[in-house]
Amino acid sequence: MSAVRPEPAVRVLRVLAPLGALVMAVTIVLALASGAPLGAEGTEIAAFVWGRVTFVDLGLALVLGWLWIASRERSVARALVWLVLTAVTGSGALLVYVSIAAWRTHTLHEVLVGRRRAA
Repeated sequence: MSAVRPEPAVRVLRVLAPLGALVMAVTIVLALASGAPLGAEGTEIAAFVWGRVTFVDLGLALVLGWLWIASRERSVARALVWLVLTAVTGSGALLVYVSIAAWRTHTLHEVLVGRRRAA
């Protein structure tokens, strides 16, 4: 029995996405351990024009990332769980999702749109 070998791009995602998720997790833990209040720092960042641009950029990226997840998921409940995870951990959840998608598929097309059953 021969196993289907994943495309090179999928193999790269299988390595980089979990590493990125790990970096995000460590960053979140370190930020929480610093004890600095998020609200105060968020206000300081938002006082700068590029800080506001960064918040809008991040927000749009997370919304678009979650919409991509929702388009791949067959279950509304699972899509909503990913919405909460994305809202709480940001790119960390998106990278975990990319990692899961890469490990469940063999082509980049399947990673992007999921496996669709033929009509």
